[in-house]
Amino acid sequence: MLSEDEAAAVVLALKDAATGAHSTESGAAVTALSKIVQVLPTKIRRRIDSLRHVATLPGPYGIPPTVDTVALTTLSLAARDHETVEFVYTDAHGNRSQRTTQPHHVVSLHQRLYLVAYDLQRSDWRTFRMDRIAKPKRTRETFAPRQLPVADPAEYVRTSVMSAPVVHNLTATIQTPAQAAQRALGEWGTATPIDPITCLVVIAATDLDWATFALVAIGAPFTIDGPEEAIVHARGWATRLAIATEPDGVSS
Repeated sequence: MLSEDEAAAVVLALKDAATGAHSTESGAAVTALSKIVQVLPTKIRRRIDSLRHVATLPGPYGIPPTVDTVALTTLSLAARDHETVEFVYTDAHGNRSQRTTQPHHVVSLHQRLYLVAYDLQRSDWRTFRMDRIAKPKRTRETFAPRQLPVADPAEYVRTSVMSAPVVHNLTATIQTPAQAAQRALGEWGTATPIDPITCLVVIAATDLDWATFALVAIGAPFTIDGPEEAIVHARGWATRLAIATEPDGVSS
């Protein structure tokens, strides 16, 4: 029998693994996490829930968003048992809505967890970011599993994420070979050679914070060419960082 400390450590380790880079390990971690949390005493569940705000080291795509352990296991078990769930969802623009869905699969992609489910209100398949789901509730209503448009749930999520509406196309000139910049960006941007040591980078994103972070993470000198809102946003970052590095917290 695990002690309280040991149980908390195991669950948190599995939760980190669930948002890891390797899809096979992530899927196994989600399954194991669901089984373990289901049988934990209430006292230990509460302790684990209180550790949600422990800092996490950033991976290749920054710090993984916080996902509530109980919400994760609730949705995973509902998907396993083919049980309809209700939850509140906040979209990328901050709009909240009540959803009733038939969960199909929990997928880990690039350090984020997604729920693939059939949305009963919209009569269509949807991909939900797990960190934007609140108050999930199992309804005790079971359903006959539907067939996904594609065979692989992970591929469905990848396609959905890549086809999300683009709000900003950040462009920048970077003083590094295109191959090095592309390696750092992965599939989230394109690097086109200007000359052997300079390239043009384009990052399509819905969030300027993320786009700016991705640009800085390349680790080479750069100039943002546009759009204007991206330049203004980066100046805001620069001001805050300058203040943060001054001994008295005031930029000179």
